[in-house]
Amino acid sequence: MSFANTEAIGPTLASHRFDMIPGTNPPACFAWSIEKLRFAALLLMGATLPAAILAMAPSVAAVRVLGLAWLFAIARLAHGIARRATSGTGVLMIDQSGILDLRLMPRRIGWHEIEMVFPVNLDRGKVIDLSLRWPDTTLAGTRWLTRIGAILQQAYGVPAITISMLLLDGEVADLLAIIARYRPDLVPASTMRRATAQ
Repeated sequence: MSFANTEAIGPTLASHRFDMIPGTNPPACFAWSIEKLRFAALLLMGATLPAAILAMAPSVAAVRVLGLAWLFAIARLAHGIARRATSGTGVLMIDQSGILDLRLMPRRIGWHEIEMVFPVNLDRGKVIDLSLRWPDTTLAGTRWLTRIGAILQQAYGVPAITISMLLLDGEVADLLAIIARYRPDLVPASTMRRATAQ
């Protein structure tokens, strides 16, 4: 698998030294979870019955159009689930260079570009949120939905990037532990204490 360009963007953090000697921390990779995808497919199947009833109902045309649109959306989601189930490749990779989430962008987010990892509830959390040092620069050239994160961080102080573990073969605690392996300074101490206690 070929990786995207991982050259540094923006100012470097030369004043900070971190343990990034190649080989000391092997890269981690998360792929799509077949069990979680199967559960999502079952939920979609349950949603098709009401949609089919609306689409076939002998009533107002607008209701039938709504039902057909609902069925079309379910078909698109089902196709996406099937594609992910057969991909067999890593989606989220973490190594000494940074975090590569192919769902968000084709290149790594370098460790020097991440300002902090927001605290997360390890019992219920399915995502981690990242604040970026230079959101405009880091997210330049990504899809418009991803670029919205830069605007939201600059305007409202909310995280620029959200990394979801919902359908991947791991949990939020696993992801946080791997991030802490490379950059313990990014993970809130209270969150890491709870992660190591579990």
